[in-house]
Amino acid sequence: MTLLSLEQVKMNLKKVDFSKLPKPTKNNKGARGQLLELALGIENSSNLCDCVDGEVKSFTKGQSVAVTQLGHTIPDMEDNTPFIKTKLGKKLGNTLYVAFDDNGYVNSKHHSLKDDTNYSKFEQDYNDLKEIVINAIKEKKELKCVKGRNNILEIRTSGSPNKKTGRYTPTTYKGHTLRDKGLRIYLTSPYVRKEIS
Repeated sequence: MTLLSLEQVKMNLKKVDFSKLPKPTKNNKGARGQLLELALGIENSSNLCDCVDGEVKSFTKGQSVAVTQLGHTIPDMEDNTPFIKTKLGKKLGNTLYVAFDDNGYVNSKHHSLKDDTNYSKFEQDYNDLKEIVINAIKEKKELKCVKGRNNILEIRTSGSPNKKTGRYTPTTYKGHTLRDKGLRIYLTSPYVRKEIS
């Protein structure tokens, strides 16, 4: 399947019957986003970004936005890759945010990091998180939930326990368990309420 552009996705947004999308459940908060992507013509895949020129993120208005699994970002952190060139920077670089509330679709907003006056704060928060993660790996410590100094980016637990075992999937890196649950990088809810919603 050919990747769409964000402009094509914006046009497709006008055609979606949002009443057909389920509300997120405790067991699968991402189901609505996955179904939305399919309705927009975006293939659910392992591509870094959903579109040829950016990413689509759906979220519940006023809540934090899950960006990516922490494990995807650690190699960039170890290599000291500049923020904008990291997988996280690329995912956040050019994004269409699609907001929902309890009644369904609310609105969408296109956001580009290069045009954001907060870019340096994103970079500072990323560097704060990077330092904490690298130290946890070096010192073989458990990684706690943490926010960057500007309260834009945060690392938090995510995921549900396995239905068969009742256990969470841990976050491990090079044989070290950073946390007994999945960890993701999020945009914080205060930032989302102020800049995205």
